[in-house]
Parts: sequence; structure tokens; C-alpha cells
Amino acid sequence: MSIQRSRPGAYVELHAVAKSRVLSVSGRVLVPYQAEWGLPNKAVDMTDQSERFKESGLLVDELELAAESGATVIGYRVTNGSEKAAAAAVEDSYTIEARYPGTRGNDFEYMVRAALVDSSKKEIVIRDSKGIFDTETFLVADKAVSVETLKKSNMVRFKDTGATALADVAYTKLAGGTTGTAAITAANWSGIFNRIDGLVFDVVYLPSPDAAVQAAAKQWLLDRRNKARKLAQLVIAGATASDSDIEAHNARSRAANARFIINCSLAGEHTNGKIYTSLQWAAWVAGLAAGTPAIKSFTGVKVPMTEAQVDWSHSEVLKGLSEGTLMATRDGYDYIIESAINTLTTLGAGEREDFGKIRVSMTIDQVLNDIYAAGKKNKAKLDNDPEGRGLFIAAVVGYLKIRAEQKAIGSEFTFSEHPTKKSEMDFAYFSLSAKPLDAIEIFNIDWEVA
Repeated sequence: MSIQRSRPGAYVELHAVAKSRVLSVSGRVLVPYQAEWGLPNKAVDMTDQSERFKESGLLVDELELAAESGATVIGYRVTNGSEKAAAAAVEDSYTIEARYPGTRGNDFEYMVRAALVDSSKKEIVIRDSKGIFDTETFLVADKAVSVETLKKSNMVRFKDTGATALADVAYTKLAGGTTGTAAITAANWSGIFNRIDGLVFDVVYLPSPDAAVQAAAKQWLLDRRNKARKLAQLVIAGATASDSDIEAHNARSRAANARFIINCSLAGEHTNGKIYTSLQWAAWVAGLAAGTPAIKSFTGVKVPMTEAQVDWSHSEVLKGLSEGTLMATRDGYDYIIESAINTLTTLGAGEREDFGKIRVSMTIDQVLNDIYAAGKKNKAKLDNDPEGRGLFIAAVVGYLKIRAEQKAIGSEFTFSEHPTKKSEMDFAYFSLSAKPLDAIEIFNIDWEVA
């Protein structure tokens, strides 16, 4: 008879994580995107505008929309592998190559000249013909120094390829950059899901309106939640042609029907003057969900929209809310989130009606993620005896007190050893009771006129 083994895990060190959850910037949103610039098929953390500028040139609207609410954006540039970097080469001397592959590198040009401040050195000048990146000037003594110095460039890298010394060159354009952008098929998305599976994020934006891809994304996240114990929310939207069709939005919500999936129906003109589809606005919703602490609801939050594609009628709003569709409605001159709901409408095992609220669902995910993440650092380090289990209980209770003080969960929580399951060998059993707090959205007032 073989030994049936389970992967070890522990659940301690929670205080610091709990405190960080009160800050909006603690949220992380994963944004897959297509563009002609950026590190291909790799995740890159972009914590502020300067980092997004360096990685995308601020040319990817979805990244900017996701960042508006203060979340940390994890950019993931999706390519088909055929992209090539633009370059300019001097035979038997050096090659200057665009920092990233794609056609964007064809916009760059360089010059080598005698240094104005030191005639024994050279200046390498890099400029962007589109004027998005500032012109860069690097003072170098030789090619070996150039290799190291140009690692600081936002646009290019320098490669030493021969014995010939660095000589003056008039402005020369980089060429040969080719695109890696193509339609992403359902099969491609399977590979993308595998590559991003191990990343740490609170919300992921899906830039595909394909129903088959959305179904695959749901299954991927469900497997990730159940097997890897990594919980996250997913934001989806529909095809541009159906943005004005409320039934198309609602049909997508019914197909999703999960507390971890948010269905965006927002479409219209942003305050920046650009008109975005629901698929693009979904990136903004993903950033809002990640950047809003679980102690707050974003029902009634102002949407940076000047004009919606459709101002939904009262009956359409009621229908959308009952189906689990996230909607923006006009409130005077502004647009607001009508109700911060996810797509859960038909309750399954272990689910309740309040799980259909994004605040409640994200609180549950955050608590579990915090416990799982802390447990990785302490697995197999606590003895399975009253002292070891007591240490675990004390740590979790301390964590839950902080979450209760933040008003993420109610104050009447309990955490103790399981009343019926016996802890032995590798396994320790505990029982947690805690109520995620929802926000008051409907105020009922009885007025007795005297």
C-alpha cells in the first residue's frame, strides 16, 4: 500500500499583509495587451506612470485605463513570436538595436559625434522621430563603455560586434523591426493562461469578447482557485457591435454566473476625449476593482465618462442588475456605477446572495489569499501539537482583528481548532467564521407625517 501524500502548507505571518490591504495601491491588476513596444510574452510590473511610459510609451490605452484607480498594473504584451527588433549595424564594429522587438523600433535613429565637453570621447545621440521618448545623449569612451551605458536607454541597446573603433556617424534610422501582433485565437489563449498562471494578481482583464475564450478563462480561474489556491477576479466584456444591446450584455452575464467574474457593459466617451468600447472600459473596471480596498464599495463611484453610448432605461437597468451586469447610469451630469455587482445570479453550493457583490467577493478572496501566501513561508515549520496549532490560531486571530478594524469583516468572528476533525500527522484542522461586510445601498425610511 502506497503512502498518499498531500502538498504541505501553513497559514501564519498575516499582520503585515492585513495592514497593507487598507491601501488602494496594494491591489494588482493583470492586463494582457497587444502593441508594437514592450517586453514580449513576459509580465512587467508598472507601479506608476514613469514605469508605464518606459514600457509602453503610454501608447496602450488599456494600461492607462487600468491604472486610473491607483492599482499596480502588471502588463503582459502578447505576441505571436514573429516580431523582430529594428537595428542599425556598422560592419565589424557594432550594432544598435531597439530595446524591444516590433515596428515601433523603426521610429528611432542614432548619431555618433565627437563629445562637446571632452574631445577624447564620443557622444551617442538617440532620438525618436515621433517625439514620444525624449532625445537621449550618452557620453562614452569606447564600445565597451557604450554597451554598459546604453543599458540606461529607453529606446535602444548597444552590441559590440567587431574590432573597428567607434567612429562618427550622421543620423541613421533603425530598420527591420517587424510586428508580432496578430489575432489571438482560443488556442493561443490556452498558452497565455498557462504562462500567467503563477503570477500574483487580484484582478485580471480579459481583452477578448470571444465567448469560447471567456469560457476557457472561467475554467482556468476556477482551476487556479481550487487547485493552486490562488484567488482572483476576472473582468470581461463584449464585442463592439453589441455594446448597445443590453440583452447581449445580459447573455454574457448568464454564461459567466460566477462570483469571481465581473461583466462590463460600460461604453462611451472618456473624459480624456477618446471613445472606448466595453472591451476597453473593462480594463478600467479591472483597475477599479483592484485599486479599491475591500473596506469600500464602488457602487455610486463616478465613472470618468462624458457621454455613454447608451443611456439605459429604468427597465433595462433593473434587468441588467438582476442578470449580474455591471452598468453605468447617468446621475445629473455624471455617470456612476449603478451597483458594484458580479455575475453570480444562480447560487451554487456554499454560496449566498451577498456573494454577488464585488466588495464581499473580493474580501473573501483577499482573506484566503493572505492566509495562503503567508502559509508558504511557514509550511512544515510548526509542530502538529497544541503549541504549534495555538501559534497558528493566534496569528490568524490577530490578522482577523485588523481586518475587522478596517471594516472588511464583522467584529464577531471566531477562529479555533475544528470541533470534530482531529489534527494528526501532516494535517491540522481549524474552523473559521467571519462575515464580510457589505455596504448600505438601499435606504428604506418610514415617514409618519404628524
